[in-house]
Parts: sequence; C-alpha cells; structure tokens
Amino acid sequence: DGETTMAWVIGNQQVDTPANPAALSDVDQLLERIVAAFGVRPASKLLGVDGSTVSNWRSDHRRMSPEMRGRVVDLHDVLNRALLVFPADIAVLWLFGSEPFLDGKRPTDVLTIRGAAPLIDALRNIEAGAYA
Repeated sequence: DGETTMAWVIGNQQVDTPANPAALSDVDQLLERIVAAFGVRPASKLLGVDGSTVSNWRSDHRRMSPEMRGRVVDLHDVLNRALLVFPADIAVLWLFGSEPFLDGKRPTDVLTIRGAAPLIDALRNIEAGAYA
C-alpha cells in the first residue's frame, strides 16, 4: 500500500488546551459504538450489567457511574485494539480464551481485575509476532 512506517515523534512545541475536550471524553459515543458492533444484550454481558441498564444509559434514564464509564472506556479500547490485530471472530475468541501473555488467564478476566493496559500490551506483543 506504499505506507512507510516512521517513528512516532511528538515535538517539543506546546499544544493548546483542546477547544472541545468533551469530544474526547464522551463515553456515550463509545458505548454506542460497542452496542452498534455487538447489540445491547452482548454489550451488557461484556460490561457485566443487565441489558436494561445499558438501555437506560442510552435513553438518559440513568447516568453511568464513574466506574461504569471506566469500564466502557477500557472495553472499547481493548475491542478496538483486538480488531486491529485479529479478524472479528478471532478477536471474540481471544477475549474468552487462554492468553499466554497474560499468564494463561482469559483476557476478559484480566480486564475486569486489572483494566485494559495488560490486554493492550498483550495485543501489541501478538501484533509484533512475539512469543510468550
């Protein structure tokens, strides 16, 4: 495709405060993306809540707690990265399988206990062709 890989370098110049920081922190949009990909019930299962809870969040009948907002962000980040590494069917199998880079634990279990960072690291290693 002619794309060249270059080092990612962020210069020393100052960047102004974002004009619209809410555009970066709108968890509702991330939830909508997860629901659009999986549907309400599967998204609910992935987030560990009832389907009615996700429906209530989406219809503004209930606000997400800070903990749930964090879950949505983490889940979105992991799903997004997994889909860059694997085809969709393999990405879902990976989430529920045993992962050597996570000491044989299931990625979904590690996500709920430790958050997204270990899964992102594992996916980077897989993408780089490393072996655990």
